[in-house]
Amino acid sequence: MARRTEITIETSRLLVIRRSEIALRVRCEVCLAEVPMITPNGAAALMNVSSRSIYRWIEDGRIHFVEGSSGLLVCSESLPASSGQIIERS
Repeated sequence: MARRTEITIETSRLLVIRRSEIALRVRCEVCLAEVPMITPNGAAALMNVSSRSIYRWIEDGRIHFVEGSSGLLVCSESLPASSGQIIERS
C-alpha cells in the first residue's frame, strides 16, 4: 500500500510603506474624507501590480487621485478591498 504525504503551506504578507511613500492625510473629494494618499508606485507595490496598472485604473476612474505640487497621489481608500490595511511608520 502506497503512502501519501500532504504538505500545506500558509503564507502571509505585510507591506510596510515608509513615510516617504505616504503623503499627509489629504481630503479626497470623491470619498469626502481625509485619507492617507499614496504614490502610484506605493499603490502598485501594495496591490502587487505594475505602476502602469495603477495609472490605467486612474484613467478608468476606478480609483481616486489628487494632483498637486508633489505630483500624483492615489487615495488609499479607493484601492480594491484585497489590498489590506496601510500601516504608516516613520
